[in-house]
Amino acid sequence: MYCPTRSKARRERLGLTRRQLADRIGVHEVTVWRWESGEVGPSADNFVRLAHALRIPFASLLAQVDDDAMATGALIAAEIGRARSCAAEPTIRTHADAEARLIADKVRGRRG
Repeated sequence: MYCPTRSKARRERLGLTRRQLADRIGVHEVTVWRWESGEVGPSADNFVRLAHALRIPFASLLAQVDDDAMATGALIAAEIGRARSCAAEPTIRTHADAEARLIADKVRGRRG
């Protein structure tokens, strides 16, 4: 389901270090390394946090369109939980949403 090469490529495109990405997600940088190396994949909650930190729709981090309804359901549930947080940013649904978020980050002075 999770595609580590897409995650790493996006992080590098944004000019983020593993540590910077880990800080955005709230995990240790070794965890990010383990995800990018394919050693392990992120939990559903961390998968959604990762997509938001990388400013892309979470479907962009999937190796292929998944027919696994349980995995898709878990990702949707994780996104609903994240979105309920009072400090949560709006859901990134499309690449246009992702580009708008990147522009907003630049205006606010965040690297990415």
